[in-house]
Parts: sequence; C-alpha cells; structure tokens
Amino acid sequence: MNDFLEDKTSFNFSINITQIIHFLRNIFNVAKSNWVILAIVIIAAAFRFWQINSLPGGLFPDEAANGLDVNAILNGDTQPFYERGNGREAGFFYLLAATVAIFGRGPWEHHIVSAGLGFLATVAIYFLTRRMFGRRTALLTTFFMAISSYAVTISRTAFRANLVPLLSILTIFFLVKFFQTQDRRQKYWSAALAGISFGAGFYSYTSFRMMLPLVVGFLLLLFLGFRNQWKKIFSQYAKYKIVFVVCFLAVISWLTVYFIQHPGSLVGRSGQVSIFNVDLNQGNVWGTFFTVLKQTILAFFTQGDLNWRHNISGFPLLSPFLSPFFAAALLFMTIAAFRLLKQVWSKKISPETFYQALVATWFWFMLVPEVTTAEGIPHGLRLIGVIPPMFILSAWGINWFWGKLSTLSFFPPYKKYFAAIFLVGLFVYNFNLYFVVAANSPEYYYAFRSDLTVVSNYLNQRNLKAKTYLSLDKFSVQTVDYLTTENNQPFILLDPAHTYEVTLFPGDQVIFTQSTLFDRLKFIQFHPQARLVSEIKNKFGQIIMLIYQ
Repeated sequence: MNDFLEDKTSFNFSINITQIIHFLRNIFNVAKSNWVILAIVIIAAAFRFWQINSLPGGLFPDEAANGLDVNAILNGDTQPFYERGNGREAGFFYLLAATVAIFGRGPWEHHIVSAGLGFLATVAIYFLTRRMFGRRTALLTTFFMAISSYAVTISRTAFRANLVPLLSILTIFFLVKFFQTQDRRQKYWSAALAGISFGAGFYSYTSFRMMLPLVVGFLLLLFLGFRNQWKKIFSQYAKYKIVFVVCFLAVISWLTVYFIQHPGSLVGRSGQVSIFNVDLNQGNVWGTFFTVLKQTILAFFTQGDLNWRHNISGFPLLSPFLSPFFAAALLFMTIAAFRLLKQVWSKKISPETFYQALVATWFWFMLVPEVTTAEGIPHGLRLIGVIPPMFILSAWGINWFWGKLSTLSFFPPYKKYFAAIFLVGLFVYNFNLYFVVAANSPEYYYAFRSDLTVVSNYLNQRNLKAKTYLSLDKFSVQTVDYLTTENNQPFILLDPAHTYEVTLFPGDQVIFTQSTLFDRLKFIQFHPQARLVSEIKNKFGQIIMLIYQ
C-alpha cells in the first residue's frame, strides 16, 4: 500500500510538472508572438504611472471639487449627477470613491484613477483598430496614444472627461465585434456590452453626448444600405437589438430620471461658454464660429491648449512627426464618408469604406463640443473625445505611406533604419515634453496648486482650528477643504483682501499660500507684532507658504 501511494504521488508530481512546463511554454509562445504590443502596453503604463505620486504634485480646485462630491458619496449621498461647479456627471466620482476608500485622500489617489482610465483606453484602442484596419495600424495607433504628451498630460489630470475615450472606444469596439462575429453567444455578449458602454458614457462628460448621433447615424446607414433585406435583418437581429436597447436603458435610466426632475442641469455650463452667448460672440455668431474652428484645427499643428492641466502649454496636440499623416488621412477618410453615402444609395457597402467613414465622422463629431464654445480655445479637455480617432487617423496615414514607400526599389534595404529613427524620435519628443519640460516647469506645478497640498498637510498636522487662519479665496479653498476632511477643516478662512482685519491673540497663526503672498504685505503693516515662524519653498525656490504667529 505504501509503495502504491508513493508511486501515485510521484506520478501526479510528474504530471503536474509536465502541465506546468506546457503552460509556461504556451505563455512564452504567446509573449513571443505578441511582444510588440506587450512592450507598448508597458510603455503606456510607464508614461501614465511613473512618478504619479509627485507629478503632478497637487490637486487643482476643480479636481478637489470632485473629492468633495466623493465625500458625499462616502457619506451615503449617492447621485447620478452633482450640481457643484455648474453640474457634473458622477461616473468618475464613484471610481474615485473606491480609491479614496482604500488609500485615503490625496493628489495621487485621484490621479491614479484618471491614469488608469487613460491606460485602459490605450489598450482598448489596439483591439478596436485591429478589427477595423489590421494589426500593424493597430500597433501604431496604440504606440502613438501610449506616448502622446497630450494624452499623457490629460490622463494624469483627475477630470471626469477621461472616461470619454475609453467608453467611446468600447462602445464602437463591441458594435464592430457584434457585426463581425458569427457566433450567436458572442453576438449577445457584444450587444449587451455595447449597450452598457454606451449608456455608461453619459455618466462621463458632456462631449460623450456626440456619440448618440454617431452611433444612431451609422446604424441607420447600415439599415438603409441593406434596405432590400430589411425584413430578414429585422427578424435576424431583433433579439440582439432588444438586448442592446435594454442594457442601454437600464444603465442610463438613473441619469435620465435625474434630468427629468432637474431639466436645467441638462445643459449646465455649456450655455455659458456657447458661441451663441452674446457676451462671447459680440453679435457675430458665424464670425466667432470660424475663428474658433480655425484655432481648433491649428491646435493639432501649431499651438495647442495653453492650460498645463490639459496639455504641455502651447505645444500642438499632435507631434510634428504625426500631423502631416493625420491631415492626409483625415482628408482621405472624410472623402470616404461621402463615398459611403453613395454606397448606401446603391446598396453596396464596403466594410473598408464604412470603417474609414466611421473614424472620420467620429473625429468631426467629437470636434463639435469644442467648436460650439468660445471660451479657452483651443480647449484640450473639450477635445478629449478626438483622442482615439486622431491616433487611428495618424497611424492609418503612416501605414499607407509606408506601404507606398516600401514599393520603391531603393528603399527596402533602409526601411528598418527609417522606422527605428522615426519611432525613437517620436518617443524622445513626447517623453521630453512631459517628463522634462512639464516636470521642470514651475507653471506646471502651480497649475495644479501644489502649494495647497503642503498647506493642507501643515493644517492637518497642527489641527488647531480656533487658532489657525488661512488666507485663501473661496475657489481655491476647495482643495484645502477636501485634503483636510478627516480633521474637519481645522482652520478659519479669511478673505485674502481683508486678512489684515483679523484680530489675533497669542498662539494664533495666519497662513498665506502661493496665491496670497501679496496680501501679506498689508497684513504686516497692520500687525507689526506678528513674526514669521515658517517659510516654505518648492523645488524651484519659490515661496509657497508663509506662517505668521
């Protein structure tokens, strides 16, 4: 019996070892055949998470305002939409709430969520592009998005708009997969997930609403293109359509009910910044529109958003390496959109033309939230929806050009060198913009109000509300309010312009931040007995906090 047990154990052990070796060999083979995309995914992660605890090092008040709504969520006040700051969809806040519940409150706890969404969008774009245009274009698209200084900057800014690229990609991916797959189970899953992604997108950011005419419009074109088979199509796809619609309605119903109850929230700040606002268009709507359109188009080629939270200030949204190919592809695919209309009329839709038209229209539709506003133009945040089609267009254009170049007799021997120089140059350009230019710019740190993180840490450490005064404006104090939540905001807020009027007693402290340093001058005149007990500087040698007692 003992011999039998020993032999059996040895046999099972050998089987397990064989299975493990077989499993590892399969993993190695998969990695070997997919090493390029794996490398790109690692690069995408590095560009979004490296130094996330210090770059950026603060929470801009708008980011912190999200945190104040997170506080409401954690206290049981769950809403699909929060009215703070002209109203904002709450999907992103629930992701923040999960992170805050685990790690606590702080800048990186917010930025890691937006960085994660940017990373997932980069991975998702590979699978979508591969289905539409093949593996090489998909690899290029993913690489361009992985390293883009614009995409990276906005991914490391904790704004709810970061949900837009991911959910728009997923919506289109599952719809494309639905029509491509022949497996009934896969069709049901694709229809359900497309409906869920589509519905979830409306909890992200206003610009996602442009996905509604895009999705409905192209589904309608498909229906019209096969109108001679509409009875067959209706019966064949009826159950799938029901699944899609039910999932979509189930997800969006909470927000729909809220907007029915609060109709004024549906538009929100959009009306304030609209080109139809007479305070902005000066009575010339069309002139304003064309000015905005011109500035928006030039943002991809010459001067982009000046706001450091949206972009590397002033640099074009697209690298000069990519912009010519992007422009050519956009022109070609826009023409394809008109060609698709002709094919729909003749009932002969080409999948290639359909996908090209879809990408071009996706780009133009996502331009609408930008070109219908007249404030802060170009505005990288409102343009966030163009990120996926922008890189698909760039990659397709380069892939097409590369194919033509490879047919030249003199080129093939050198094409690997040209490719290496191009890709390495693109990598270095984008890496330098974010991790060198932005990382060494005091303006970048101030754009995120990094000084308020230091101030909040001190307030939490001191924790003497009755004897601590903070000179700060009501907008900026949102950051301090949020970061000192656990100590119930241990300070008394003073209007910077009237800080000098405060009456002080022994042991009282008055704190000035980077934005209120000027106001200390009048304070000193009226309180000559107050002495400077602490002066804190950032790594650039700039004073970011002064404490008087």
